[in-house]
Amino acid sequence: MPEWYNHPHLLVAVVFIIVGFAALIKGADLLVAGAVTIAKRWGLPPAVIGATIVAFGTSLPELVVTLGSGLKAIQAGQGGNPNGPAAIAIGNVVGSNIFNIGAILGITAMVRAVPVPKSSLRLDYPLMMVSLAALVVFSVPWGGGPAIIGRLEGLVLVLGLVAFTFFAIRGGKVDPADLPADDGLGRGVLGSTALILGGIVLLAVGGEVSLTGAITVARALHMSDRVIGVTVMAIGTSLPELATSIQAVRKGHTEIAVSNVIGSNIFNVLCIVGLTALVLPLPVADSTLHWDYWWMMGFGVVLLPILVNGCVRQVTRIEGVLLAIAVVTYVVLVLTLNMDPEPPPV
Repeated sequence: MPEWYNHPHLLVAVVFIIVGFAALIKGADLLVAGAVTIAKRWGLPPAVIGATIVAFGTSLPELVVTLGSGLKAIQAGQGGNPNGPAAIAIGNVVGSNIFNIGAILGITAMVRAVPVPKSSLRLDYPLMMVSLAALVVFSVPWGGGPAIIGRLEGLVLVLGLVAFTFFAIRGGKVDPADLPADDGLGRGVLGSTALILGGIVLLAVGGEVSLTGAITVARALHMSDRVIGVTVMAIGTSLPELATSIQAVRKGHTEIAVSNVIGSNIFNVLCIVGLTALVLPLPVADSTLHWDYWWMMGFGVVLLPILVNGCVRQVTRIEGVLLAIAVVTYVVLVLTLNMDPEPPPV
């Protein structure tokens, strides 16, 4: 990329953020439209599509950021430094998992109470918790030395991704007559696939452009790499999930909202961390291991009673408000507690 793009002027960075956000919103709209039609054609309920195709598509910005941050760390000769550019990589994943539950599901539920699909409780949520726990366990330096997620751990995570996708699709088959109708535009498989691919491209491009601008603004505020990862980058890469969930609710496809959030968290760990660790080992900062991981697991644990919610089995507006308050609390604490080395100069 040219220098003017990698290190834009502050005003240009703001334009990047605005343009990127617009691309994210449109990409989410296309992705939801195509995915729901494909769900009807394949005999899969929207909840399964939300936890697989939609979740993967909305997680692409995280993949771009995480892998790119790791490569930049190696180029800068700081591949093993947990407080260097690599801190953005793992921080982006952890922060995105927190924001997906607290902000995305919280804000979506404030727009409209979100029903919880059976598949999300039966398969998606347990696997999400196993994935989050695996991320923590793989990060702990059991034999001493630095905390690093290596290639072997990355392989285990990727194999878990393959197994999740296979069982989600195989176990989600239903009679197409029992599925909700699509938007009535009469799209075929090719047209719907084109919408999905177009949506994914816009999400990836929008995420990259908006995050480039966000990083520039964050650097101007002298934020550390870890703080950039768990706040600015996490918020930016979570925008596709937010846009997709809200668009799904607006269009009446409420099953996608919860499954997209949980599925994205699964993909963040199994796919994003797994694939990145296969390419290059990911160092984990002490502050991430001893602070951010606790918040990530805490949000996951708190999500269970919200999903079950007695006989109602939906995420209510009040619960959405509480989730949003919790994530705001996390951000405020991260920004006010100085747990990292001084950030590099702008």
